Amino acid sequence: MNENEKAITGGRSMKILNISRPALDERHNYYGGAMGDIAYSLLRSLTIHKDIEILTFVDSMNLSKLPKNLRILKGNSFEDVRRETINVLENENISVVTHFYFHEPEYNPVAEFVKKKGLPFVIGMCELPHPLLKDELSGLLKLPFVRTFGKNFILPKFKKTLEFCDMLIVVNEGAKEYYSHFIKEEKIRIIPYGVDLERFRYTPLPKDHKILMVSRLIKRRGLDYIVEAMPRIVKEFPDAELHFVGEGPRRDILRRRAEELGIGSKLIFHGNVSAGELVELYRNCYIFCHLSFADGWNQPALEAMATGRPVICTDAPHNSMVEDGKTAFLIPFGDVDTLAEKLIYLFENYKLAEEMGMEGRKKAEKEYDWDKIAEAYYAVFKEVIE
Repeated sequence: MNENEKAITGGRSMKILNISRPALDERHNYYGGAMGDIAYSLLRSLTIHKDIEILTFVDSMNLSKLPKNLRILKGNSFEDVRRETINVLENENISVVTHFYFHEPEYNPVAEFVKKKGLPFVIGMCELPHPLLKDELSGLLKLPFVRTFGKNFILPKFKKTLEFCDMLIVVNEGAKEYYSHFIKEEKIRIIPYGVDLERFRYTPLPKDHKILMVSRLIKRRGLDYIVEAMPRIVKEFPDAELHFVGEGPRRDILRRRAEELGIGSKLIFHGNVSAGELVELYRNCYIFCHLSFADGWNQPALEAMATGRPVICTDAPHNSMVEDGKTAFLIPFGDVDTLAEKLIYLFENYKLAEEMGMEGRKKAEKEYDWDKIAEAYYAVFKEVIE
């Protein structure tokens, strides 16, 4: 710790109390979303910093080894978290309090207590909200009045939680624009998610013509459009294949439509795969596609970039990690003609596809290394402590 950091923290280590309950999962799977791996990667990278200790609650945990400077607190409900937070704040010298992975509509009733204690409060890992379509809902959430009532009940509490924070960390400009309706822009910082550059290493672009999509098989992700484009792709490149990683309610729909189009053998459904299998699928593909009209963030595109693959995705705010014409082609949602044209163009121009993949890897190394992301978070923590 240098002299400036000692002055900021009073000559002691920075002790962070996280009052949300993230899932922590080192396995890297998309079975329930990527957030377990993302949250763990951020906390692990922060704890590598020798001056940081993190105390956090968890929703679930799948770790082979707990990082040395990460301590897990017990709390299965808001009341448990409130009680343990009071205990920690009375007995530990906490530097800053955080809420990692905050989204609309959500709130944290412990935030007001933290603010009354006069401690710096940072909310982080905030994405742009997105709609959920019918095939993503289950149970009572399928009923519109339940969703409306729930949102109307929670939204005022959501706004109140934001009022208590000293700094809000969002993943991109789209999220910043959204949250600026609730909090002053000068209290918002943009820090994206990172990618594991060791797991997703650069590999040379293969010569065969495999397209990869990593996604839940749901309507919002635009999977139907690439199936509609495939007959044109196969006509130009008979060896072309479309590989899906993930599960969901549209699997049979996609399969039936492919059969109707005469390309049934060209679709390969891998289901949910292990981290090692996912890495191999990225390495074996020529192009990565992600065609959702709305999401909070596109982690698979970042993994494809790290592997050195050109990307095709929609021109939507959640795709902020790609650069149109340099690492990717951005297309309008549902535009089958443009999608087919871009796929064929990249297949026809190996050198261009290779260059786009290399640019993607460079961008991942420069802007999305988890160690750099953790340093950016550390800088925000020092700022609010100061």
